[in-house]
Amino acid sequence: MKKLNLLFIEGNRQKIDNENIKISYAKIKAHGFVATMPIEYISMEDAKGKIGDRKLLAVTLIRSKGEGEATISNFKVHTEIISPDKYDNYDGICIDGQHRTLALMMSDIQDIVPTYSKVEISDMDILSYIALRNNGKTWGNTDFYNSAISTNDTELDYILKKCKDYTPAFVFAIYTLGTANLTPKQIKAIQLGYKKTSDYATLQLNPNTRAMGDKILEALTAHGYLTSDRFNGRFAGGLKAYYKENGQNIEKVIKAIKLIDKDKWESHFCPTQGKSMEIAGYTEAFKALLADEEAPEPENEVA
Repeated sequence: MKKLNLLFIEGNRQKIDNENIKISYAKIKAHGFVATMPIEYISMEDAKGKIGDRKLLAVTLIRSKGEGEATISNFKVHTEIISPDKYDNYDGICIDGQHRTLALMMSDIQDIVPTYSKVEISDMDILSYIALRNNGKTWGNTDFYNSAISTNDTELDYILKKCKDYTPAFVFAIYTLGTANLTPKQIKAIQLGYKKTSDYATLQLNPNTRAMGDKILEALTAHGYLTSDRFNGRFAGGLKAYYKENGQNIEKVIKAIKLIDKDKWESHFCPTQGKSMEIAGYTEAFKALLADEEAPEPENEVA
């Protein structure tokens, strides 16, 4: 099948997202075009009576800086309004798959021919169909965490298993002590197979980061006062920042955790009225615990 020359219709997405183009490119580069996920389109013949006063747009990619062809690291979206007398020069209107259509314009994958699905919408308005077509619930971050899709990385798979029992943001922070933050976007890209953990150079997961995460989790779950409802991303982010600011000394972090009791929690970890504790607030609270512990005892005055 030949590659179709499709227009976009005004109103189908307010803005083309460059990041989505990059993601589509990465997926196609890694897996080829998945034939069972066709680009949907309405033929120009069927579309002509349903366009109304909406504009049809020819959308291409051009180089953002300098001369030459667009590359995945140097491009911008160029849009041209097409006049009705030129509609017959095009095969139809793209309904679903705009970002993949644009990604396939990159020269190193432009020879890949996608599969297409011709849509029949009867008397329905084109944009009404598009809205209906895209009304299904897409996968959220939690769907990916719970999917059991392997990342092909032992340490990352271990972290994802922990997300079944604890808040993901909490798990991500305590299992990345001493390295970069782990993000939902990274996990999604790795699980979908168009990125690898090694693509994120600053994220260094290894048996040591796992062992430290396990040690922190053990100290927290064995705590006599702390309960799991307090284990959120900001609390763990504060622990991670405290670890970094204290010479990456895991024993100091464990000591700070063990110093928490009801009085100290209410004194240092409870926000003032109308405010919530942020990561920086938790970090300062952990510092205050050690400061209290290390403060010298006041000398008794001699009468």
